[in-house]
Amino acid sequence: MHYVLSDIHGNKEAFDSILSMIKLKPDDQLYILGDVIDRGEYGIELLQQIRTMPNCTLLMGNHEYMMVNALRHPENLHFKYVWKNNRSIQTYQKYFFLAKEEQEKLLCYLEALPLQLEITVNRRKFILVHAAPQELFETENMKCYKLKEFMVWHRLSAFSEMPPRKNVIFGHTPTWRFHKTKHIFHGKKMIAIDCGCGFPDHGGQLGCIRLEDMTEYYSDDGVFTKEEAFEWKINGGSKMNELESLDKQ
Repeated sequence: MHYVLSDIHGNKEAFDSILSMIKLKPDDQLYILGDVIDRGEYGIELLQQIRTMPNCTLLMGNHEYMMVNALRHPENLHFKYVWKNNRSIQTYQKYFFLAKEEQEKLLCYLEALPLQLEITVNRRKFILVHAAPQELFETENMKCYKLKEFMVWHRLSAFSEMPPRKNVIFGHTPTWRFHKTKHIFHGKKMIAIDCGCGFPDHGGQLGCIRLEDMTEYYSDDGVFTKEEAFEWKINGGSKMNELESLDKQ
């Protein structure tokens, strides 16, 4: 089975909750589309955990990108300011509690992260990326990003034209920007999966999707089959909406 999630943002409790639901087997594969760190408390611990998981692949997010830039170029005040301004203080402090050897291993791991992957599941082709696929660099690059920055920083819209014959799965932009819920958004050849785990005070949570059957997993709301997820979106609420409507009949 192939699972995809994104934007954990230091929330280890939410990540462990998802792991307990999907119950990864040795031949399963979990893809994390970046932004493991910052905002929450346990970014460094999560990086160390994920780095040791043999069936887990992490992609580069803009927060990992900021971390590498700031720590590899300490003389660059702009890099330090940008990372600090994106709620990195706990990540920064815990990184410097690590032994020098572990610091270097972690940075080398982050530097080697892929920006984009393509996989095929049940004959469907998927592009996995943190923010925006490289195929849209020419058509959507209105701010003159460099390619790497574009792929980790750009914000797609529900009207972005996706590459032909492929489905793009991305994080970075919270799903409530696409619809009114904190659940995964399914658009035209796009699936947005950042359900706002970095903003728990706004009701955000961690979302995960299984690509074989589009089952959705949520750290707060539990497991939704494809059909249940559709009903949830129609009702604009939770599973309780369906139960409440049945009680009134």
